[in-house]
Amino acid sequence: MKTALKTALEDLRFQHDGSGRQSTLSSRVERAASKLPDDFGTLRPPKDYDAISARLASLLKSGGKLKPRQARDGAWCLWDTEQEIAGDPATLEPFLKQLRELKHRGASRALALSYLISYREDRPGLSAVASAMRDLAHVAGRPFEDLAARFRIFEVETGPKQVAEAAFQSRSSPRNVLENHGLQMELVLSGGFVEPCTRHVLELVAEDHRFPPMDRLNFVELLSLRPDSRSLAYPNHKDLVANALLLPFENSEPDDFFRDKTLNLLTSLDGIGDPRTHGGNWVNMPRARDVAISWLTEQALRQFLDVVEEVNPNENWHYRRRFWEAMHDNNAIEAAWVVLDGEGTREARRRFGKDASFAGFQSGGVQVGHAVLLLRIGNGVCAEWSFSGRCRFWTDYNRDGAPQLYQPRYDAEFLRSGRKYPPALEITHMPHTGPNAWQHKAARQIAKMTGLRFSAKEYLG
Repeated sequence: MKTALKTALEDLRFQHDGSGRQSTLSSRVERAASKLPDDFGTLRPPKDYDAISARLASLLKSGGKLKPRQARDGAWCLWDTEQEIAGDPATLEPFLKQLRELKHRGASRALALSYLISYREDRPGLSAVASAMRDLAHVAGRPFEDLAARFRIFEVETGPKQVAEAAFQSRSSPRNVLENHGLQMELVLSGGFVEPCTRHVLELVAEDHRFPPMDRLNFVELLSLRPDSRSLAYPNHKDLVANALLLPFENSEPDDFFRDKTLNLLTSLDGIGDPRTHGGNWVNMPRARDVAISWLTEQALRQFLDVVEEVNPNENWHYRRRFWEAMHDNNAIEAAWVVLDGEGTREARRRFGKDASFAGFQSGGVQVGHAVLLLRIGNGVCAEWSFSGRCRFWTDYNRDGAPQLYQPRYDAEFLRSGRKYPPALEITHMPHTGPNAWQHKAARQIAKMTGLRFSAKEYLG
């Protein structure tokens, strides 16, 4: 190694001034290098902690005494090794007893790091290790001593909650809280202790209704997503993420911008997705699912009304908008799903984001810019076509041949005629005003399907 270092220094001299003359600095470096052992810089094989754990377990069970190096190595053999020292009281109790007696700084710091990295509430012996670290925090020194005093990190239940409370109050992540108090090791900052801290913060966010909507979204993203990624740092937090974003709005309506951003985030995340097409992912968060479905239904209505109006403007389109918004406001629409062609798809992605959900047409059979709004109404289903297309009602959604929502692609002819089950009613969108207006016919049909009653003043343009 010393010869290689000397050669490298000579190369550097030529690269910098081309003279090969020895500088005072390089001379000092060479003198220092000459004092290094011959094997300095040689990569050593990693320690075999499975083998170490077996040796230490045997030593501890036989009543042997640990040397400081063995105590330090033993801290990394508590869990996830062939012989888990923490998994057997016959090894854990004498191990922790000897660490208390040794009061060795390196071994105590190794124990603290092992606890924080491997932390999981169901770990065998975790409480005993935490108790030992409370006794040894002053031996381990900073930052562990300070963190123990400030956040009680070596109390299994209290520690994560204390860090979570500090993160919540400062609107930062538990990782940042620990970093700001001197804990810099990446294995710790992405380790087991940070997971319950994050979990508790998300619970606090879900319970607090005072957050401005976009502050809530930004904070949940900070807490939940991997850096420079759109994936969950902790996949088991998916229910907490959805609850934190949606439950505060069970009885209130945030603006469209926040709802669209929130839906885009949730539907794009593995393990969550769109509750209409990935319902199984939402089984354990039914209240959040109800909020999401409500928002997605309203969004689907906007997708149809806004996209069609943009792609193919029509002076009479406001009559359609007024009618279907009135039906939505009167809770006549249980669910909605939009079918768009290529032009509509591009506009929908621009308006609602790349992760917005909707269907497409199978090739052929529709005009450019055509769209269909599929609606669950009572026990039936409605297919509302854009342009000069008709509004069609099927009274039994579950009957074979009725259009089904949430399919990825649709045959245009099927949405016009049904399959083995023709629509019960077809309405042409003319005239728009007067006693024979199409809106009256549609409202009567929807009233028959839902039992609701509507005022013409609400739905006429």
